[in-house]
Amino acid sequence: MFRTERLHALHAVDRHGSLAAAAEALHLTPSAVSQQLSKLERDAGAPLLVPHGRSVKLTPAGRLLADAADTVLGELALARTRLDALSGDITGPMRVGSIPTGVYTFVTRALTSLAGRHPGIEPAVVEAEPERSLPMLVNGQLDVAVVESWDNLPLTRPPHTHWRALRDDTARVMLPADDPRADRPTISAADLDRDRWVSWTAGSRANAWLCHTLRERGIEPDIRHYVTGYATVFSLVEGLGALALLPSLALVVASGHDVRAVELDAPAPRRTLYAVTAEQHPRPALEACLDALADAAHLGDA
Repeated sequence: MFRTERLHALHAVDRHGSLAAAAEALHLTPSAVSQQLSKLERDAGAPLLVPHGRSVKLTPAGRLLADAADTVLGELALARTRLDALSGDITGPMRVGSIPTGVYTFVTRALTSLAGRHPGIEPAVVEAEPERSLPMLVNGQLDVAVVESWDNLPLTRPPHTHWRALRDDTARVMLPADDPRADRPTISAADLDRDRWVSWTAGSRANAWLCHTLRERGIEPDIRHYVTGYATVFSLVEGLGALALLPSLALVVASGHDVRAVELDAPAPRRTLYAVTAEQHPRPALEACLDALADAAHLGDA
């Protein structure tokens, strides 16, 4: 029996031409993709790939299995849709992975509304950044991933995924309320070159985005604090005078902290929040979930 995550790995290599490119598309490490392919070769009982210059090439067995994978994965998705449509009921588990600001601002509201209209729905939420939620989606561990993609550091879209835009957001510099710059409408990069910063954990995409955004404005970030939650960020900004660059939606967590949000000078970094799915033929429950997310995200603009 061939496991779907291994078939996804082979199909990605077929589409992108190398282990590295497949790993990037699947939001996995090359080592993880290689391990999946090694297991698939053992399952198949034949080599599936051979070196080809700086990339790889499918063997005849690999070509046969990659073509079959495309058909099988599509048929599985279609079968799920047809089974759900037979009953006409919107029921079953709905596993949603979401970035933290999504959970805080509209995902919980969306799932509450969805479950209220359709009591057979069983929501389950995983708070996760895109580098975790997208692989979970591709591997069948999630039904929907709510992710962010910054205009200056966009996400790579895994193959066979579908992206529905939910809302836009801008980044703001978070300062302690007593900072002399806190009352300005905007702040320029030139005014930030001597500050200390709070960042998400080293190695995370959020950390990479912060460093990239500051460096493209000529600032080498002096990061002193590494955190995993917005409440901790605001505590450090307020208490230790560090600065943070966060999406505006994060301000919902700032209650009780004496901080100010100032827009970074033009062009202010912007992000789009998406609901990402991997079903070629979305079942009724998934369609209802996507509509609920879109409605709740739109209400957040009011």
